[in-house]
Amino acid sequence: MTRAFLKTISTGAFAVVCGLMLLARPVFAETAKPVATQMAMPPLWVVEKDGKTLYLFGSIHLLPPQTQWEREEIKTARAASKVFVFEAPMDDQGASMSRVVEKDGRLKEGAALKDLVPPELYAELEGAAWSVQCSPKMFQSFRPWLAAVYLELCSYMKAGFSRYAGVDQVIEQEARSQGAELAYFETVEEQLSSFSSLDRKTEIAYLRAVVRGVVEDPDLPDKLLAAWSAGNGDDLAKFVDDGFKDIPGLRSQLLVARNKRWLPQIKQMLGSESPHFVTVGVGHLVGKDSVVAMLRAAGFKVTGP
Repeated sequence: MTRAFLKTISTGAFAVVCGLMLLARPVFAETAKPVATQMAMPPLWVVEKDGKTLYLFGSIHLLPPQTQWEREEIKTARAASKVFVFEAPMDDQGASMSRVVEKDGRLKEGAALKDLVPPELYAELEGAAWSVQCSPKMFQSFRPWLAAVYLELCSYMKAGFSRYAGVDQVIEQEARSQGAELAYFETVEEQLSSFSSLDRKTEIAYLRAVVRGVVEDPDLPDKLLAAWSAGNGDDLAKFVDDGFKDIPGLRSQLLVARNKRWLPQIKQMLGSESPHFVTVGVGHLVGKDSVVAMLRAAGFKVTGP
C-alpha cells in the first residue's frame, strides 16, 4: 500500500509531492483512459486562533480529469483567502527538480540498478514495469528511490490519473491567474532531499514495497481515490499507517519530520491579518502524526474530520 499512500504526501511531490509527479516529463507523454465522472467530498479543515482563520485542504497530487471535487464550502474558503500555500514551487517547469534528480537520483556513471538490488527484486521490478506499460530500461541508471517514484507514477497514469488534474495544480493555477499571493513550505530541493538522503537499505525497502504494491494490488489508485472522495479521515489515516508499516524510517523522514518543520510556519500564518488557504497532500493532515493533530495538541481549534 505504500505506493497508494505516497500520492497523498508530497511531490507534489510526490509531493510527490505534487512536485515529484513532474519527474516523468522527460520520459513519456501522459495518456488518460476514459473515466466516469466522480463526485468527491475531500476533507477540509478550518483552524482558528484569536479570531484568525486558516484553511487546510487535503489534496491528491494526481487525479482522473473527470473527478469533481469543488464544492460550496471549498469555494467559500478560497474566496475568503488572500494567501495560497503549497508544499513546493513548480513555476520553473520542473527545472529545479531536474537538477536535483540528475545530481541525487541517478547512479554514478557505470553503475546499474540491477547490480544494487537483489536479483529477485530486479526481476519483480521488470515485471511490474511492463504491467503498467513502462519500459524497465528507464530504471537502469536510477537510484532505488527514483525507480520507485517512476514506477509509482506509471501505475497512476495507467489508471487514468493526471498531474494536470491534481488539486494542487488546479488551485495554484487559479490563484496565480487571479494575482493572489502564493507561498510555499519548502523548496523543491528540500522536498526531494527527503528521498535522496535515504540510506541504501531504506531505498531498497521502499522500492520493494512499491513493486509489490503494483503487482499485488493494481486497484490501489482507485481505492485511494474512493477514500479521499469520501472525506473520511479515519480511512485515510489507515492508508498512512498501512503504507509505512514495513518501512517506519521512511515515515519518519517523509512525513513526520516535514510536518514538524511546517508547524511553526502555520502558526505564523495564523498570526497574519490575511487568511491563508493551505493545500498539501492529505497524508500530512490525517492520523496521529499529522499537522492537524499537532495543531490540536498546541491548543488551536481545528474543525474537520
